[in-house]
Amino acid sequence: MVFLEEENFPRGGRKVVNQTLKRGKQDDNLFFGKSPKVKKNKKAKPTEEVALTDETFHNSLKIHGTLSYKKLQDGMVILACIRHITDFSIEVELPGLTFGRVSVTNISDAFTKYLNKKLENNSGENEVGLKNIFKTGQFVIVKVLSIENTDKGKRVKCTMNPRDVNSERFHDSFKKTHVNMGMCRVNSRSWLRTIGQPLFCIVHKSETMNSVTTLRVSSKGQHLKIAIMDNIDALHNVIPGMQVELVIEKVLPAGIQGKFINDYFGYVDESHLHSVKSKDCKEGKVIKAVVLYVEPATKVTHLTLHDLGDVPDLSHNIGDTASAEVVIKGQKGLYLKLPTKEICFVSTRRLVDALSKNSNVDISNSIKTKFPVGSKHTCRILDYSSMSRVYICAVDQSTVKEKLFSSQDVKIGQLLTVVIDSIKSEGIIVTAGHIRGFVPNLHISNVTYSENLKKKFREGQKTNARVLNVLDDNILFTLKSGLVESENCLTAIDQVKRGDQYAGVVVQTKPSGVLVAYYGEIKGWLPKKNLVGIDNDRDFDPEQYFYRGQVINPWVLGVRGDNLVLTMKELSKLKRQEQIKIGQRFTGVVSKIHKDKVDVKLLEGKVVATIPVNHLSCVQSLCPVILKTYKAGNKISDLICINNKSQPPILSRREGLIFNKKNRIMKFSNVKQGTLLRCSYISNCKAGIYVLPLLADYSENILIKTKDVINKGQTFPQFTYHQSIVARVLKINQESKELRLTIKFSEVFDNNVETVTSFFSHYLTDIKYLRKFGYKNGWGLCQYQPGERVTCKIEQLGDEGGCLVTLPNDVKGLVAPRLCPGYVKPGQTIEGVFLSQDFNDDYVEVCLKQDICQKINKQQDGVIDASSLASCTAETILVKNDSILGVLKQESCRRQLVYIPLYLHENDINGSLSYYDKDKFRICICGKVGEYLIGMSKKLFLTLDKKKANSKKKKVLKTANKNVDEGNTNIGNGATNGTSQSDECDDFPVQNTELDVDESEEEYEEEITHISCEETSQNESEVSGSESDTEEPHIKTVSTNGTKRKANDNITFGDETVKKFATNDSITGPLPILPGVSKFFNPNVGVKDDLSSDEEEESVSVKKKKKMTPAERAELARQEEERISRIEKELADSTSSPKSAEQFDRLLLANPNSSELWTKYMSFHIAVVEFDKARSVAKRALESINLTLTEERFNIWVALLNLENMFGTKDSFEKTFEEAVRCNDSLQTYLKAIQILADANKFTEMEEKIKKVRSKHKQEPAMWLEVAKILYSNNKLKEARNMKEAALKSIQDRKTQLNLIVRFAILEFKYGEEEQGAAIFETILSSDPRKVTVWTTYVDQLVNKDRIDQARRVLERSVCQRLPVKSMKSLFLKFRMFEEKHGTPESVEMVKEKAKEYVVRVAEK
Repeated sequence: MVFLEEENFPRGGRKVVNQTLKRGKQDDNLFFGKSPKVKKNKKAKPTEEVALTDETFHNSLKIHGTLSYKKLQDGMVILACIRHITDFSIEVELPGLTFGRVSVTNISDAFTKYLNKKLENNSGENEVGLKNIFKTGQFVIVKVLSIENTDKGKRVKCTMNPRDVNSERFHDSFKKTHVNMGMCRVNSRSWLRTIGQPLFCIVHKSETMNSVTTLRVSSKGQHLKIAIMDNIDALHNVIPGMQVELVIEKVLPAGIQGKFINDYFGYVDESHLHSVKSKDCKEGKVIKAVVLYVEPATKVTHLTLHDLGDVPDLSHNIGDTASAEVVIKGQKGLYLKLPTKEICFVSTRRLVDALSKNSNVDISNSIKTKFPVGSKHTCRILDYSSMSRVYICAVDQSTVKEKLFSSQDVKIGQLLTVVIDSIKSEGIIVTAGHIRGFVPNLHISNVTYSENLKKKFREGQKTNARVLNVLDDNILFTLKSGLVESENCLTAIDQVKRGDQYAGVVVQTKPSGVLVAYYGEIKGWLPKKNLVGIDNDRDFDPEQYFYRGQVINPWVLGVRGDNLVLTMKELSKLKRQEQIKIGQRFTGVVSKIHKDKVDVKLLEGKVVATIPVNHLSCVQSLCPVILKTYKAGNKISDLICINNKSQPPILSRREGLIFNKKNRIMKFSNVKQGTLLRCSYISNCKAGIYVLPLLADYSENILIKTKDVINKGQTFPQFTYHQSIVARVLKINQESKELRLTIKFSEVFDNNVETVTSFFSHYLTDIKYLRKFGYKNGWGLCQYQPGERVTCKIEQLGDEGGCLVTLPNDVKGLVAPRLCPGYVKPGQTIEGVFLSQDFNDDYVEVCLKQDICQKINKQQDGVIDASSLASCTAETILVKNDSILGVLKQESCRRQLVYIPLYLHENDINGSLSYYDKDKFRICICGKVGEYLIGMSKKLFLTLDKKKANSKKKKVLKTANKNVDEGNTNIGNGATNGTSQSDECDDFPVQNTELDVDESEEEYEEEITHISCEETSQNESEVSGSESDTEEPHIKTVSTNGTKRKANDNITFGDETVKKFATNDSITGPLPILPGVSKFFNPNVGVKDDLSSDEEEESVSVKKKKKMTPAERAELARQEEERISRIEKELADSTSSPKSAEQFDRLLLANPNSSELWTKYMSFHIAVVEFDKARSVAKRALESINLTLTEERFNIWVALLNLENMFGTKDSFEKTFEEAVRCNDSLQTYLKAIQILADANKFTEMEEKIKKVRSKHKQEPAMWLEVAKILYSNNKLKEARNMKEAALKSIQDRKTQLNLIVRFAILEFKYGEEEQGAAIFETILSSDPRKVTVWTTYVDQLVNKDRIDQARRVLERSVCQRLPVKSMKSLFLKFRMFEEKHGTPESVEMVKEKAKEYVVRVAEK
């Protein structure tokens, strides 16, 4: 092909004359010496000058071939076909089997703007993506931006942005019938096109006026097909995709050459003809062709005879083999016809590969000989050219017989032999057959990755690998021996069965577990609790045990969504473990004792279980001591399973003592709002603590948020692993099995004395057990009993009093300072009284002070006179961590020791030590465990009894009164009071706290026996009889787990029985205390007949009704008339508060646009826990209130948001919020929602809303200020100050910026730090002291914070500035008013003098 310069393109008839350059005589000999003789040439005959015309230039062109990477140049505009579409780019096919890539940012300006908008709004997935706009096989016009050389070959970057494609054209160059590619800007609601989508269009009309051209275009397919371009001003206005009429001038071996629009040369390559044998292509014939591109060097326009319709559906897939017949030999290869009449092409290079390697004959002749026209050959389809509409094939036997040809020929998990092609920093490139794959660094070896691992590989090395994943045409392999050698490959999630074991790779480790990856996209989660042997090891860190890239073989527990739940526990153990149910009771044999747990084997089976140390006793401080009492082989009874999902299962002796055989563990379906649940502490996090509730069919940990653990301002308590905690249910979702719990002491403690007694009785029971066990096993601590006299030897004196002694059995003893006389010396022997043991520190506690020893009876049997049980005086002997040991002072109490609890409940973290600040105090005897008396401060007793009575009154009132007074609930302001069950509710309505009892279960009635003393006189019997009127002898009690039980666990007190209180007894109803206590609190109660309440009710019901007299009937009629009159007045009074749904409906008929009335109506339903009715009222309100009353409607939306926030779910709140944004002002709704979430301490959700409103309304100063105010008010100072910086970056107006800075300074003064606010004001004034309003605002803020002196100094500085007279007048006026209010008459006069001086200075100027 001849390449000519621009001046060699004649467009007229000008002749170009060849001018021969005359060369002067030169001396070519560069060295010394004679020059050789030059033979004279004969004079050539002068040639005639040949004129280069259009015809001669046309004939001189040797046009052949189509586009190639060598011919590609920057700026070329080419017709292309879409080959592949991804989320971020489009791969296009150019003519000549060249390829380019169009980035998502090079589609169109409108589409780029659309994507940027989506990013700013933080939207998720785009509704419109590249795959929604384009499709494979679609024709587009692209412009070459750049051509780069890479390791993989040429990389061509293109654009299809109409602005770039048409950049070389002027506005007046668009003519009628021109085809152009534009950009769609139709309405977004149109279903025809997508905003920003490029499309072909034809110009129907073009009108040019001055510098503006108006086009009328059409993009209809039928218009594009018939449109033929017949005139253009210049060749650069030719746009690919235009249809022209080509006059054939010459039929070449490799194509057709001709002219279009008279003057422009066109060429159709053989690959762009309709068929390889086109009989219609004759010289002089006019055919229709489509412009592909214009070659820059020769200015030849390359055309195609294919239309711009979609690429036809293919009959063959890539990689298929088929028999094809040779049709014709082309310039670059052979064209063959498939059985489907489709054409395929085999290049000459691939034909050479099919020839014999030893052939020495001419290649061209060899090809003709082996592949004659009409012969059939088996070929493999390599690709399909959408531009040429032919298959690209190969006929060499190695390619045809190859089994691995494309990604479709391999399966995930398939074992292959691969050859290492190259080693890169990111991994290793391998080949298998005709496919190429990649091995990431993570999958090179079983061990942790390092660069040294690649040294054992070399290029050309063969190794075994498995297909890890296939993503489109990209194949990933693994070389890990743990995966390659394992035949059990998990490749599809539907093949998974519970209990199957598969090899996987650790891809991520967290403190909570391990993420494991399998073949394909399958992943599994291995939680920490499912790791072997670490269920009770809370310090175990999976991040230290596992490493990224490790091959493990876990078992499958189940499938959750698209992911697996894994375990490292053996399948056989899992099956045995499934036989154990939560709540099932066992007797176990100790197999091994650890520091923090006991392993036991269950007698009922071969299952091995564990008991955490804190589950050995109801009292946490005694758990380590009880652990010492066990050894291998010992039996432990009363064990109950609390978690059967862990390995090994977890048992509890603590819960087994509380839940007896008749008191069963509750199921999740029986849990109601207000139910008390026993829980075990598991761990803590930033959001709160995790607990394990004791439920029969539930074993998941529950997060209790910090706000439900402690009140604001309290110190967060320190919990220990599996510590006992009681929680109350605040909210429950039965469908998703979600619970919201609170463990606040005020929420779970019922103020019952019986609760305290029951809780403390467990402590004394374990103390008694330890003393008995220690005595039998020779513990020195347990060889003495409380009250026993012992001889002590003084070993050491304390610095602040007290001493250390040794008992006769060499046990160390400790004497408190107040129990030690001052005259003792080391080595001295003195008699004392044994008081108690400290099992944790292994010493006993003794009293040596004789006056106190005399107050303690030697015989501590707990027998006292019954009359002293109501109230008596006690003296403190010893204060311990859990209790106070005191002695009763009354003679009738026989100098018995009394044990006083310091903690009232499992959740009591503060204790009640403040009630025992004196040495002597009044107590009430509340119970007895064996010989141990239980007492409580009389003041505390009265306080609890009063709170309990008030609580019962509230419940009765809530049940009886179904009407709600106005103001009980103000949902519009986000607060609830009265009977609503909000997060801060202390009491629950009786109708919601009724516990369900399974009818199939046996009902147990509790029988309570009254206490009678050993030496009861006749008078005391009368006292006991008087109590029977106030307390029923048969009281049914309901336990917390929803089943009734019968009390049969009594302890003896002398010869009489005393109720031993259990934890479950404290949930409902008053239990009888000891005789005399009721009389103590009710001294006016007289002696009555022993008549049960049932008999009283029966006697009342059988009484005869007396006949009414006329006067009584008249009085009854009058009262009825007054009642009716009162009701009529209430109905007529519109100002009275409605107390029923009917009254609300009646008022709303008269005033349907009142948001206040609708809100009260919602509050009415919320107060009685009818949330669905409250929502329906809100919907009615939005339908009734006039659309023009936006404020009233917005109030209803706020009320609805508050309702969902407090009583709904997160999803319901989000759904309501989105609807509110659509129906109201977006900014106003966002700000109100942020305020609601902040008030509810839901800061995570609040931050999400802040992030969205910042992107939506970043130009609104009010948004920045309101959000900052909310952050400031919630003590989030850092975030609030960041808002100021962000606001100044978003808003560019200087005046608005100044106002924002001032407002932020005011917020600092009001909610933040005063120094920070003052610093902001000082910064403003230092840069621009002319702002009078800033001076006055600064002073006002200082005055509000009572910084008078600092405000005065600021005013003094202000009046010293050189400002306009008007500004100075305002400042002096402000100064004078300030001094008049906060100063003295002298200071006022001083200001006036300064003002006069300023006036004089101004007048002189």
